[in-house]
Amino acid sequence: MSIHRFFLMVVVAAAPVGASTVDAPRPEVRMLPAATAAVQSTDTRPAPDRFVYGTPDEQYPYYAGVPQELWPYHAVEPYAKFFVARMPFRGPGRDYPPPPDLKSLKIGLLDSPRYSPNWDRSMRQREGVILAIEEANQGRRPGGLPFELVEYEGIAQWGGAGNLTVDLADQGVLGFLGTIDGAEAHVALRVVLKEEVVMLNTSDPDPTLTETSIPWLLRVLPDHRIEEARLAGLIVRQYGCKRIAILRSGDRFGRLGVHTFMGFCRRLGCPAVQELLFKPGIADIPHQIAAIKDAQPDAVFFVGEPDDIGRFAKEFRRAGIRARFFGTDLLMEKRFLQEAGDAAEGTIFTSFFDPDRADPLWTGFVARYQRRWGHAPDDYAAYAYDAAQILIHAIEVAGPNRWRIRDEVCNLDYYQGVTGWMRFDGTGSNIAPVRLVRIEHGRPVFEPEPEFSPAVARR
Repeated sequence: MSIHRFFLMVVVAAAPVGASTVDAPRPEVRMLPAATAAVQSTDTRPAPDRFVYGTPDEQYPYYAGVPQELWPYHAVEPYAKFFVARMPFRGPGRDYPPPPDLKSLKIGLLDSPRYSPNWDRSMRQREGVILAIEEANQGRRPGGLPFELVEYEGIAQWGGAGNLTVDLADQGVLGFLGTIDGAEAHVALRVVLKEEVVMLNTSDPDPTLTETSIPWLLRVLPDHRIEEARLAGLIVRQYGCKRIAILRSGDRFGRLGVHTFMGFCRRLGCPAVQELLFKPGIADIPHQIAAIKDAQPDAVFFVGEPDDIGRFAKEFRRAGIRARFFGTDLLMEKRFLQEAGDAAEGTIFTSFFDPDRADPLWTGFVARYQRRWGHAPDDYAAYAYDAAQILIHAIEVAGPNRWRIRDEVCNLDYYQGVTGWMRFDGTGSNIAPVRLVRIEHGRPVFEPEPEFSPAVARR
């Protein structure tokens, strides 16, 4: 039995079969240096020029850098603007000595609950983090402490993420990554403020997450405002649509997913004519379809799981609704096309980056990821890998001191990852532009656009 196979068996055995409870969190999974058998010895550490740091008193783009006409109350000059400067950390800790008897450098990972809609995405995120840690251990200098992963499965009840964040801090992690679920991320963030452990959020697009002004957070995924500002401008300005209907899932993700979009459309002079909800996983929605058809929309904006949206897009076309279809990044998942079939033709949605681009950082990552896991990475795996590399780099620069690690992470202005260049605003959220994708002849086609970079942002 090879080391690689033995390692995989250990990881699987560490995961419980049933759902976790607050009293019985998922046991931590520790990634040891011996687990790097599947990783080649090439140095994958980010070069220093891929990190661009902020300066004291720097001013950042307001409201995620979206066009001024989309700002709330954009016609009024406010007395003060929030979130245009970084929230500093003024507490003690930077001069604290390293923890005694340190045998490894621990990094935490908070997965989604096993039976949540995000479980599969969370597992792809997990694979990206594991690959980054394995590569970091493979490249460690002789005598250097190895990185170790402490992982917990999420708890499907309010407050569970807070308990697990405390457990991560008690385990001595120097920082942690996660989570996809917005409610969990918010709860964990409140505990982060008390425990003073930096959190890198990899995949929650809720704009309000970073607006809490907690100086222990960095988010690598662009939020809803970036996606929906692009779509609102496209729908109203480019296509001239005036009657916009919205169909969304009746959960927290759906509610937050349309909130900013509705505001953008209203400020552009085209408030939504309908906003209707559906229960995730429901097979048929005859009443919602009838109401939207009666509204005579020329555009329909969808928010929800891709298989639900695909199924309803097909029903819309059968009902004779000829409006243009729009959505966000979840429609990039194969389940949308599988369910929608021909009804998906012409649908336009956002995506964070083009997976077919020839950037060496991306193609190298794809090759290593496929070699390690046997399948191609998606957005969740890639952003998790980037976040893990940011945290690993901060630990290597700052040493095992949580407060100095926070400084390295939260003072970033730009970072060039495998997903492309990121740009962080005054709240620590990535505001790099997103891409537009159109379904043509049954496959997603990216609109041609120049690659984003710091030089482009400064023009």
